[in-house]
Amino acid sequence: MNNAARIITLIGIFVVYLVTSVYADTHTGKKVLFVNSYHHGYDWSDGITQGILDTFGARMTSTGKVDSSESKVQLKIIYMDTKRNKTEEFKKSAALKAKEMIDSWQPDVVITSDDIAAKYLIIPYYNSNSTQPFVFCGINIDATRYGFSRENITGMVEDILMKQLMDELRKHAKGDRIGVLGADTLTRREAAALYKSHYNLDVENRYAATFDDWKKEYKSLQDAVDILLVTSPNGISGWDKKAAAEFVLKHTKIPSGATILSAMPYSLIGFTKIAKEQGEWAAKAALEIIGGKSTKDIPITVNHQAQVDLNMRLAKKMGIVFPLDLVERGVFVEMDE
Repeated sequence: MNNAARIITLIGIFVVYLVTSVYADTHTGKKVLFVNSYHHGYDWSDGITQGILDTFGARMTSTGKVDSSESKVQLKIIYMDTKRNKTEEFKKSAALKAKEMIDSWQPDVVITSDDIAAKYLIIPYYNSNSTQPFVFCGINIDATRYGFSRENITGMVEDILMKQLMDELRKHAKGDRIGVLGADTLTRREAAALYKSHYNLDVENRYAATFDDWKKEYKSLQDAVDILLVTSPNGISGWDKKAAAEFVLKHTKIPSGATILSAMPYSLIGFTKIAKEQGEWAAKAALEIIGGKSTKDIPITVNHQAQVDLNMRLAKKMGIVFPLDLVERGVFVEMDE
């Protein structure tokens, strides 16, 4: 190798070393804790988790543990599991366990998903006189109700394309009476209160604790309203996907809509949120904070991505033909077999 080649090689090695050093100074050894309000296996939570994993370059092992060996940060995940455990005592206990992890591990950034973590962890322990940076995601519709301190908290709100969904549903409805049916959970009840204030919609809210409750309310709403919005069945005791699909196919009389994919097998049209977008944004914001950006300089934002979903089997049963432009944009969702 001549002298010129040696010089070029040495320069290349130096550049790689310099880039690696800068990256290492920014990220290596930095710690991020993700506090998930729900549980592994819940489709919405899993989508957010995947967005975080992909952005950091981490992965989930077959046993459900985080492998951070090739990640930009050291990542740990806590599942509060409050979708399946709904008591106040359990929620407070789950939040306290997360707090203990934060205080002992001292992560550089904490990411949280959904309203439970916000209400039971951030607000009581870190919303005032705290320097711990938080990035939230998955908070329904409006985050102002929490009064977050912008000194150490930012995030992405989970909004829905309500106007677009209602415009499509009204094309197939005989009136404008609107019903909403979902699980009897804190998140569902808090979101229900925002339909009027945020979307200017007068709706009749119904809640179901059990699958039998859900079937009873679903059938009742077919005659009580003209449009039905179906929310996630997660949190409904005894839920049976196949039986629910068969029940809907038998008893549906009015157009129904969904804003989350898990409700689409029981709905005609969906403008569904993309959970992964929430996780990706939160992880990128965490990297910005680790890189030196102030939390208050990262504006709170809302999601922008949505998928159009069409339940063709339900449409056929109701004699509905979707316009071509909607079909071209849509994803066909099968009812559970």
